[in-house]
Amino acid sequence: MLRRKKRTSYTLLPLLGLVFTGGFFAFLTTIRNQEPYRSLDKRWSRSIYDSNSFSNPLMVFFSRIGSGFFTVPLGLMLFFSYQNTGNRDKSKLILFNVIGIRILNALFKQLFKRKPPEWERLIKASKYGYPSAHTMNAAGFYGLLLFLSGMWRNLWALLVSVIFLIMIGVSRIKLGIHYILDMIAGITGGLFLNLLSIKTYKLFFRR
Repeated sequence: MLRRKKRTSYTLLPLLGLVFTGGFFAFLTTIRNQEPYRSLDKRWSRSIYDSNSFSNPLMVFFSRIGSGFFTVPLGLMLFFSYQNTGNRDKSKLILFNVIGIRILNALFKQLFKRKPPEWERLIKASKYGYPSAHTMNAAGFYGLLLFLSGMWRNLWALLVSVIFLIMIGVSRIKLGIHYILDMIAGITGGLFLNLLSIKTYKLFFRR
């Protein structure tokens, strides 16, 4: 009976994660243009933009490793690596994750069409800002790597991953590309798609 309870709770955990991340993303989408959240979002985002806590080269570095120009080639390398080693189920999971996040983010941007911050951008970026594609890429892709490697069970690996993800999000705000809510929504959306892809993998591909 103890084993059955443990298995049941383990099975319910991804479902609860899906409900939470999906619901939280919907909540953020609802309040993003409402007061006082809109004003607070702009004010706090501006304070990060004006802060001297982080150098611009460091922020550009974190921004780049969250970009699709970095995660997509890395994802394709892992896809072919798993294909060659016979782990084709995992290769399908990688491919679904990499392509799915890009498509979903593009759809969200065209659907919500939220304008980026008014202040000067320090690097080039897309026309619309909600949700942040970089944080969405990072949350989905690097979260998947944690799952595939089994390191998600390690508390220190999770802590480092959270800090790493936050730094990617902060870099997008510091470089004048996104507001804070764009970043949080990107993380939430990436985790949602990641959990969805993992759940799909467990249901249909895992043997």
